[in-house]
Amino acid sequence: MQASKSTLKRLMDNFISLSALQGINLLVPLITFPYLVRVLGVEQFGLFSFVMAVIGYGVIITDYGFDLSATKHISANIDNQAKIDEIFSSVIMIKSMMTVLFFIFVLLLILFVDKFTKDALLYFSAFGLVIGQVLFPVWFFQGIENMRYITLLNAVAKIIFAVSILIFVRSPGDLYLVFILNSLGAVIAGILAFYIAVKKFGVHFSLQTKERYLYYLKDAWYIFTSRVAVQLYQSINIIVLGFFVSNTVLGYYSIVVKVIRAASGILGVLPRAVYPYFVKLHKESVKSFYNRNIQFSIGLLFVMIPLSILVYYFSYEILSLVSGSEPSELMVRLLHIYAPLLAVSVYGGQFTNILVILNETKLLNAVVLTAGFVNLLLIYWVIHLFGAEGLTWLTMLIITFIIIIPKAYFIFYKFRKRDLARD
Repeated sequence: MQASKSTLKRLMDNFISLSALQGINLLVPLITFPYLVRVLGVEQFGLFSFVMAVIGYGVIITDYGFDLSATKHISANIDNQAKIDEIFSSVIMIKSMMTVLFFIFVLLLILFVDKFTKDALLYFSAFGLVIGQVLFPVWFFQGIENMRYITLLNAVAKIIFAVSILIFVRSPGDLYLVFILNSLGAVIAGILAFYIAVKKFGVHFSLQTKERYLYYLKDAWYIFTSRVAVQLYQSINIIVLGFFVSNTVLGYYSIVVKVIRAASGILGVLPRAVYPYFVKLHKESVKSFYNRNIQFSIGLLFVMIPLSILVYYFSYEILSLVSGSEPSELMVRLLHIYAPLLAVSVYGGQFTNILVILNETKLLNAVVLTAGFVNLLLIYWVIHLFGAEGLTWLTMLIITFIIIIPKAYFIFYKFRKRDLARD
């Protein structure tokens, strides 16, 4: 009974911490997002989204799937300080090497591609977001199930960023300042988080053997490739669209995507909060693991369907509030197409977590790679024939029918049937 209370208390603490963080992540954009759209204008906001999509690849590459794999290893070895030191040191070193490689890639783009050359300052200004992500060991704090520091440090960084934006960004020409301020906040938060991990929790950083680096690289490989594949139908859509349409149309599309991601983020914190719990539950009872996940999935659906309906019926009002003016017909149509996606979008993260716990990262990789390659095969023709609206339909259909439904089939039918038969 005592253990159960302890587990419940830990889950509640993690949930409250991550909910507070998610609240900040939602509140700050509610202030800065409409402000940036109004001050920068739709065209510059389109450029802003294009640069962020490129830098987003750096965040994904340097993360390398460690937010799941390293979290899992830390959680499984929480009483083994030597092992935690090994995991921490290996992950930080690998992420640092990935940062250097990505910087070289961006530099080559700037040197040889005109679209990147003319906005070189923006890419250099935004690169601090990648560095900050590398320094901030979110996976460590999640693994030890102490997420208060994540919340506190991110809150400080986000608030400073928001206040700075309101003070210093005054015209479309200040776009570079948005990236500089965002980068400074990320780097400062990362340095503080790294310091806390070392000083308060006694983590010792040291060079590891080549075999250890290769082990953790291989261990996270399928998660990493699946994350990169996810970007083949997310961030790459903005990048490809940016080559075919004006920054204004790109701005319309980016605004709608921002609204959808903000809405889906309302409950997106839940899969992250319960992930360490499900890791432990799977070890204790396979039957309970599947039953709890079924209950969790049904509960999410009862919340996300009403949210999807609200976004659909209040699309005009939401876009008016965000843009500060009457939204274009194109923006409203795009949000109408995207709104139903909210009912299932949160399952992407939840089902990914389950597959990682089941050690089915190879299947996870296959699913998202299929989605990514289908998107790549169709994206040019869809944009050429149907523009931004076609791209929106393509994204919704891929996420629903190539990602969410297949994941659900394998988890709750094939793997559940297999594992319960063994149990």
